[in-house]
Amino acid sequence: MGKKYMRRRNMGMFVCLEFVCLVLFSLGGLRAEAHSSKAWEKRLSDRTATLWIDAQKLGNDIVLNVRGKLNVTRVERGLTHALNADRDVEEWLVNALNHYSSNRQDTRAKVKGRDVFVLRYRAIKFWNFDPSKLVIGEYSVTPEDILTREEYWKRELSPGDTGAVSIAAPSLKPGQKVELRYEDAQGTLEIPKK
Repeated sequence: MGKKYMRRRNMGMFVCLEFVCLVLFSLGGLRAEAHSSKAWEKRLSDRTATLWIDAQKLGNDIVLNVRGKLNVTRVERGLTHALNADRDVEEWLVNALNHYSSNRQDTRAKVKGRDVFVLRYRAIKFWNFDPSKLVIGEYSVTPEDILTREEYWKRELSPGDTGAVSIAAPSLKPGQKVELRYEDAQGTLEIPKK
């Protein structure tokens, strides 16, 4: 009976070890999907402005009592060429660029002659997120500008909620500087020259 018990115990440890390896492998796969190559990180950084919602700022680096963080990234049509050469990007960017070649006629009409902007949000406190509160330069985003279907993003956010919403807005010119506003939050987006 001692040998049978030892075999059963060893088998149980083996199954447990297999499970742990499977979980670690899965987590590693998730982590691999949630990053971009260095070239993409640079491109996206140059095209992104961060807005701190309901925040108290102390200097340039300290932000207190934040309701949420909103990264606004301009994803112009020309980035589809870079995507064909380097597909090591996060899924939200691929989804945003796909709006330019959508099969849906209404989506193609919304992006014709316009740029796609991605609003990536993260709630720190409870937050009622509304993409149509964003103002890009003098242009106020409307509900009709929202490209992402409503079932794929949330309005009523709890702490820790994250997501991304794509919108269409008038095209910006290379080298242009534009002010972004969301309620009382402000930021500046400087468009790269190339």
